Amino acid sequence: MTTGSGPFVPPDATAALAGLSMPLADAMRTQRAIRRLHLDPVDTDVLREVLALALKAPTSSNSQDWAFVVVNDAVQKRRLVRSYQRAFKLFGWFARRAAPDEATRRQLRVSEWQREHFHELPTLVVACYRRTLKHRPVGRPQLRVSSFYGSVYPAVQNLLLACRAVGLGASLQTLPLWLVRSTRKVLQLPPEMVPVCIIPIGWARGRYGPTQRPDIGDVVHVDRFGNQPWQSAQAGQLGGEGP
Repeated sequence: MTTGSGPFVPPDATAALAGLSMPLADAMRTQRAIRRLHLDPVDTDVLREVLALALKAPTSSNSQDWAFVVVNDAVQKRRLVRSYQRAFKLFGWFARRAAPDEATRRQLRVSEWQREHFHELPTLVVACYRRTLKHRPVGRPQLRVSSFYGSVYPAVQNLLLACRAVGLGASLQTLPLWLVRSTRKVLQLPPEMVPVCIIPIGWARGRYGPTQRPDIGDVVHVDRFGNQPWQSAQAGQLGGEGP
């Protein structure tokens, strides 16, 4: 994160990794997508540790068929995001026209900053998953997709939480991989390896939480959709009428 008004000085690996002692609940309460990043490189020891923690996540049938491609080379980064940067110009034009409020427009400006600097960001991690005969989900196509991607996203969340703890900014992105064939070619992925998402990582320029989220009583339904007893209980605690 930034250090006052002076130039940013990245922490050394020992200082950064000390952040992993952060209580899990604190990391979860303050985690947010950080898209504005310092362009200073990230120490390899820090990257190795946060990726090692990502691999502690569970997978379907304990298949553990992840692969993480860490892209640091400037030429590779440019090749990887070239088509995305062109596509985002069109996406951004439509999004700006549809933006209903200033908060949304502000978020778009942050996304546009990231798009413009994507090739300069210190590290791009492409999370991939291997499609095999052993790990071949059954059911309708929608369920197969859910099961397949559900085996890699827990690892991605572990990575995001670990980044938050050590002070790295990170965010889960899928639009930069919208041309899968191009991604495969740049990264030389074998046919069975599926790129799932890309996580830009660097020292955070933006601030962490606390984040604003809906109250749990507004989004939790018990037994059937529309039955929200936790919402009623909260209303009673606040002085309203209980159930």
